Parts: sequence; structure tokens; C-alpha cells
Amino acid sequence: MHKGIDTDDQVKMIVFGMLDPHLHTWYLAQRAILDAGMFDAYMTALKDAWLGTHWDTKLCRKVLGLQQGNHAFYEWALELQNQNTLLYGNTAHLSDAQLRNQLEANICDELTIPVLRAQLAGDLSLKKWIEEVKHLDDKHLEDLASHKKIAEELYKSSKRTTSSNKTSSSKTYNPSSSRLGTLTEAEHNLLMKHKGCFKCRKFYVLHQSKECPDGMPEASSYKTLMESDAIAAKPKTKTVAAVRPMGAVMPSSVLDDGSDSEDDMCVAPFETAHIVWPCLLTGPSSNSFERVDALIDHGSHLVLIDKNIVNKLGLRKRKLHAKIEANSAFMDNSSSSPFSFSEYVLLSPSSINHDWTSHTIRAIVAPRLAVPLLLGGPFLSHNCLVIDHDCRTCIVKDSNYDLLNPPEHTPRVKVHIPSRHDLL
Repeated sequence: MHKGIDTDDQVKMIVFGMLDPHLHTWYLAQRAILDAGMFDAYMTALKDAWLGTHWDTKLCRKVLGLQQGNHAFYEWALELQNQNTLLYGNTAHLSDAQLRNQLEANICDELTIPVLRAQLAGDLSLKKWIEEVKHLDDKHLEDLASHKKIAEELYKSSKRTTSSNKTSSSKTYNPSSSRLGTLTEAEHNLLMKHKGCFKCRKFYVLHQSKECPDGMPEASSYKTLMESDAIAAKPKTKTVAAVRPMGAVMPSSVLDDGSDSEDDMCVAPFETAHIVWPCLLTGPSSNSFERVDALIDHGSHLVLIDKNIVNKLGLRKRKLHAKIEANSAFMDNSSSSPFSFSEYVLLSPSSINHDWTSHTIRAIVAPRLAVPLLLGGPFLSHNCLVIDHDCRTCIVKDSNYDLLNPPEHTPRVKVHIPSRHDLL
């Protein structure tokens, strides 16, 4: 295409396709120099200006580390080829033979045996070899879909059978239960007062009548409920381990020592540990990844990063369209002014073992931030993360990867690869 264009006009022709305003501004700033040079010189200047240091080495490492995981083989193979194409003309670019070896070494375990059994010829072209493996993977996926359908049908069938059995058993006539008299007003009040169940008529239970597991008592052995029965059934608070912390956090003016009041309860602690995620950041000024301990705070509506970290990594600062103001939780509004933020950077933090990388997020630059990085609601929402404070987990919904408790083995997690332009 455009074979008839003179070498002196090639740079002028290619700049018409620039859609990015930043690239266009860069070209206009040195238009005379770029137009006077050859196309190869233009490409060299473009790479030096917009690609970070050792970009080819980093991209090659990502290509070599790309695994099939749970993806369809053909989609994964195309992704690997696309990433390798970016290295064309570079010493890190993989040849077809090297690319085939890379694909063979990183296909999923379920596909490894079928490929070995197929004994594909070594002189096959890369395109032909990928097509042959795609046929094997398609058959594998069809078998999985068939097995899944059979399992779902069996599950539905067993569920219908169980439901039918429950329905028939619920309709069975129970003479002993039917002869049991209704609760008296005194019994009803006793059960209400002592956290009882109106069905099994037991005191201090953790269920209600509609979900009672014990059923109605036998009429032949049933005795009218008395206050003494409720007192005897009351749990002894001194023997319950869960009550011990209450003495440490509740002042004596609330509950007297040895109190057996029905209002006794287990009280939450004053504080819990912060949710801290050790992660990696990188930038144009860093030749390697920088480890930071990020504070995950789903109560924050912003993502904040300390200005010192931004300067250290050499991240490009961008102006906010409008300044953002925030107040401290302990600020006296009558005497202090709110904090004002005017700049942000683009980030893609990743786990320490590189198993998972965040989608690109905007982090507001905050001078003298108490933590290096505060990951608030935008980070959690954009990456579909769910926090369980009780279990101390922070899980990615689409892959079940737990940021706070990474597995020992390398999981097959879809890794988002940020563009170098986002980080510049």
C-alpha cells in the first residue's frame, strides 16, 4: 500500500493517521526535524519518546509468561501472537518455531495429553499447527459441555426427588402431634420472654418456629411449661467463652458482675486490623517493580497515592478537570480548610507474585498521605472485588482469586496487561 510515496514524504503521510492528541502535539512540536528525516528515524524518535526504558524486555517477559489457563486455545494463541507482533523488528521477537514451542509449553493440562497423542508433524507451519490443536481443543470443550449438561440434569432430577419426598413426608399424619394441645397464654409469654420456639416449645434456642428442626413434642410426655423450666434451660453465662471479651470492653456501669440479665450479649471490639494488600507498582523511572503496602478501604470514595511514590516512580501527573476537596473526619470546619487535590496518575497495581494485575485506575495525588497507596471504592468496583471482613478476604468475583490470601501454586488467572502509554 502507498508504494509510490517518495521516502521524503512518508513521515508527512503517516502523521495524518495520528488519532491520539498527545502524539499529534508531540509531532507538531518538532515537525520540521521529523519531516526532514527518514521514516526509520521518525520511528526511532517515536519509540524513544513514548516507550519506557526496557519496554521490549518487559513485553517479552509478559509474552513468555502468558499461559492458556481457562481460555479457549485459539483465543489464547491469537493473544500471544498479537503481543509478539509488537516486538517485530526487535531481537526479543519470537520466530514461528519459538512461538510454537512457547504455545506447547503453556497449554492447559487438559490439552497436553491430546496434543501429545496426536503426534503432530514437526514441519507443520505455525498456522497449520494452531488449527490442528484448535480442533483438539474444540472437541475437549464439547466433551466438557456435554458432561456439564448431564450433571445439571442429574442435579435437577435429584432435587425434584428430594422435594417430592419432603412434600409426601410433610403430609404424613402424626397422631401424637395432632393430640398436643395449643399453647396457653402463660406458656406463650414464657417462650417470648426466654427466647423459645413455639413449635418444639424449648427455651433459649437459636431458631424460630418456621425453621424448627426438632418438631412438635410428644403429647404423651409433654408437661405444661413453668418458670422453673425456663430458668433451668437458661445458659450459664460464666461457662460461655464468647461472653468473656464482653467484660473487657463493657464498663461495669452497664452490666453488674455476675448479672444473668436476658440482655447479655457479645459486643464487637473497638477496632479491627486494617486490610493491607502488599502489591507492586512500576513506572518510567523504575527499572523494576516497587513494593508498597496498600490500604484497602471500601469506605473511601477515592483512590489516593502519596506524592513521594509518584515522584519516585516517575508517573505522569495529569490535571483534574475540576479540583476535588475532602474533609478530615476530625477536622474543625470552623477553623480549618478542606484538603484540595488537583492532579492524578494512572496505575495498575499487581500482586507480589504477578498472579493478578488490576485494571487501570485513576489515583489522586495526595501530599503527605499517611499510607503509600489507599485503594478505595473505584479500585474495588472496577476490578469486581468483594471483601469479607469476617474471613479477611478480598476476592475477584470472575476468577475467585483472593488478593489477601494468594494460593501457593500459580493460579490460572486472567492477567490484565496495562499499556505503556497508560503509565507514561
